[in-house]
Amino acid sequence: MSQDETDQHPGANGQDIAEEEQDAPNTPEQDVPMQTEETDADAECSPVAEAHFFKDAACIEVARCSWDRPVRQNYLQGCRWSPDGTCVLTAVNNDGMHIVELPTDLYGKESVPEERPVDLLTSAVHVKEGGLVYDYAWYPGMNSGRPETCCWIASRQHEPIQLWDAFTGGLRCSYKGYDQFDEVEAALSLAFAPADGATIYGGYKKSIKCFDINVPGRETGSWRTKSTASCMAIASSMPDTILFGSWNRSISALDVRSGECLPVGNYASENSHTAGVTWIGFAPDTEERFVTGARKDPKVLFWDVRKLTQPVQTLIRTCGTNQRIHLAFSPGGRWLISGDTRGILHAWNLHETDEAGRPKELLFPLHWDCLNGVSFHPHGPIMATASGQYHFPHSAANLDADDGEPNPDEPAAKEPAKVENSLTLWWIGKGVFSEE
Repeated sequence: MSQDETDQHPGANGQDIAEEEQDAPNTPEQDVPMQTEETDADAECSPVAEAHFFKDAACIEVARCSWDRPVRQNYLQGCRWSPDGTCVLTAVNNDGMHIVELPTDLYGKESVPEERPVDLLTSAVHVKEGGLVYDYAWYPGMNSGRPETCCWIASRQHEPIQLWDAFTGGLRCSYKGYDQFDEVEAALSLAFAPADGATIYGGYKKSIKCFDINVPGRETGSWRTKSTASCMAIASSMPDTILFGSWNRSISALDVRSGECLPVGNYASENSHTAGVTWIGFAPDTEERFVTGARKDPKVLFWDVRKLTQPVQTLIRTCGTNQRIHLAFSPGGRWLISGDTRGILHAWNLHETDEAGRPKELLFPLHWDCLNGVSFHPHGPIMATASGQYHFPHSAANLDADDGEPNPDEPAAKEPAKVENSLTLWWIGKGVFSEE
C-alpha cells in the first residue's frame, strides 16, 4: 500500500482506533475507497451478481506473486483480502508477512479483456520473518481512506499478539496473554469482535482471552477451556458466543457471559472430524450455519446453531496434510470454496443442488502444489489463492550406507515434487469466454 504523507498514524501507540473511526467525517472518498464511476460496489456484493461467479466454468489468472525457491521452503500459509478490497495479506514460511495490492485496472471492472496480460506483482509491504505465524486477521473496519484503520493483527511463535500498520509495515503495539506461570504465551488463533473490532480474542492452549484494542498490554478477560483453541469464529448476530475447534477433534461453543462451554457434535465418526479442527467460519447470508474443516480429514462439515448434536451436511475435499487448508464463503453466501493438497479448487454452489441433493460442485485445477489459501474479494468477482507446502529434501535414501550402491530392498526414490509457492489472483466473473 502507498501513502503520500509520512505523519504518524492515528491509533498508533495505544490511541483509540475505534473512537477515531467513529469521529472521522463520513466523506464519500473515505467511506467507499473502492467505488469507481463504472460500478456500484454494493451492487456487486448482491446474491444476484454472485450467480455469475464461475459462470463459464473457468478461472482466469490476472495477477501472481511468487516465492519459488525450493531450498527456502517459502510456502504460503493462507491469504485474506482486506475488508476494503484494495490488497491481500498472506504469510510466507521463513519470509514473514506480505501485503500485495490489487492491480488498479481491475477496480470496478465487469469483465476482463482477452488480451490482458498476467501481472507479476511484488509485495507493497513486507514484515520480516520473526517466527512461525500461527494466525492473522484484518481489522474489520479497515478502510484505505482512513489510515488509522489500516492494520492487522498476527500471532507468531514465542510472541504476543501484535498489531501491524498496513501502510508502513511497522509494529503499532502488542497484546500479551499470560499462562498459569505468568509468562507470555503465543495465541494459536485470532478473531475480532465482528460488530466494531473493538475487542480482540486470542485462542490459547488452555484458555481464550480478550483484549481491548485501544489498551495494549495484558488481557482484559480470560476463560478457561479444556482443549486448545486452534481456530475460532464469532457471528455478528451472536457476539457473545465464540465457536472454537481444537486439535483433539472437538468443537465447542463458549458463552463469554457465563463462561459455559457447550459441545458441538461428539466423537462419533459421523458427527465429528477424524483429526484436529483447523478451520471454522459462519455463512454470511445466514449466520445460523457454520462450516468446519480439519487437517488430514477429507470432510467439510456444515452445522446449524439450532442443532449442535450432529452436522446437517458433509462435503468432501482432498486434505492429506497437517497444514491448515482454508475455506471461504462468498460475500453473499452463495458459494463456498476450498483448496486441497492436489492444487484443485473446490467450489460449491450452495443455492443449487445436484440429483443427490448435494450442492453443485465445480473443480478447477489451479496449482501444481497444495492449494492452502482461498479468499473472495469483498466487492467484486475476484478470488485470491495461496499455494505451497513443506517438501522434504530429495535425498538418496535408497542408497546403501556402506558402499553407496543402490539397495535392492529399498524402494526407488520418488521424483522431486513440483514446488509452487504463489499468491494468485483470479477473475471469476464474466470473462473472455462469455457470449454476452
